Amino acid sequence: MNHKIIIKRKRKDVDPIATESNSPKPHKKRQGEDSSNSSAAAPSKHAPSWTRTNCTSLIPTSKFIYGQCPDVSSRYEKICRIGEGTYGVVYKARDKITKEIVALKRCLPHHEASDGFPLTTLREITLLRELQDEGRNNGIVILHDVAVSSSRSGVFLIFEYAQHDLATLIDHYYKEHNCSPFRESEVKRLMIQLLGALHFLHSRHVLHRDLKLSNLLYNHRGELRVADFGLARRVGGEYVGDGCRDSRRKNCCLTPKVVSLWYRPPELLFGSEYYDMSVDNWGAGCSMGELLLGKPLMNGKNEMDQVQKMFDFLGPPSSDDWPELKDLPLLKDGSVEIPKRRHVQTGRHMFDILRSWRSTSGIQLLSGLLKYNPRERWTADQAFNSNYFTELPAPTPLSLMPTFPTKHK
Repeated sequence: MNHKIIIKRKRKDVDPIATESNSPKPHKKRQGEDSSNSSAAAPSKHAPSWTRTNCTSLIPTSKFIYGQCPDVSSRYEKICRIGEGTYGVVYKARDKITKEIVALKRCLPHHEASDGFPLTTLREITLLRELQDEGRNNGIVILHDVAVSSSRSGVFLIFEYAQHDLATLIDHYYKEHNCSPFRESEVKRLMIQLLGALHFLHSRHVLHRDLKLSNLLYNHRGELRVADFGLARRVGGEYVGDGCRDSRRKNCCLTPKVVSLWYRPPELLFGSEYYDMSVDNWGAGCSMGELLLGKPLMNGKNEMDQVQKMFDFLGPPSSDDWPELKDLPLLKDGSVEIPKRRHVQTGRHMFDILRSWRSTSGIQLLSGLLKYNPRERWTADQAFNSNYFTELPAPTPLSLMPTFPTKHK
């Protein structure tokens, strides 16, 4: 039974921030992968702010100053081009000194005549450096260095190299085999790593705000890395567990135009500017389901279609379960009306899709991460400690995780 949304006006607002993952992406963006409402934001209107800068401002805590940033061509040998996005080109490269294979991302201004630098990238570099100072074995992609071209016109971010991003891996495998490339025990290992990384971020008051499979890297050692911190933010406020639960505090007011469409939680779809770490946990739930099924759980074509897909999958939300629901902007102004549930069982469609999955604790975990009410949604720590990870089949050891061929020569 489908629950149709009543639309009284169309929203034409477009996300002012377009993002690109730090990871190699040899494929075009999937529909719904963009954080904006459209598949490609217009460059002239929606590019982020740019600034003239130097290496001192890029890495405030680093030893580098402008004249001492390494020359990219002197230090790194490009092997092949492996990805391109709105604000950068990614190469597979070799460090001439250490012989290590790295991912080299050139950050480009949106306009050829400009030599500015995106503020989102400045924020990303600073945040990654701070997180790495607190520990490198945390599931977060490692930023090795920042380099410049010989003319000082281009800035390059040097990341650890990973053979795959999970979106590309799953898409290619599903087309050939009509299933996920990972067994349930392997999905458990991936989710343990993802939830551990989220707990690390959230305990340090960091929201990722664009969690999706294409921002999750996977290497030949079976390790998962969370990448692309262009939309990440540190938040203040009072914390309980993983999240800023005092959601009405002024310093928790943030833009709702974040998180790629297929992974966007209901509070953002309904226009809320007051949210916390629970937005990342919804993305973790969507990622978990996609890893198990081999395809997205809710793949809307636009915001309204995404809401419809969400209702079809979970059933419509209720004010009994989510008291603040009626106060969310798009419900309050009449843009969207929630259909009455009547005799519809919430979550029925989810159980139909996962009917072959017999794990009660697994369904409980997925349901906890996909709760409509962000206050009731499971935290990364709660999810990490789920009984699902202690029951059979046991999580696959890292040393036994599968490897896959790569197109990067």
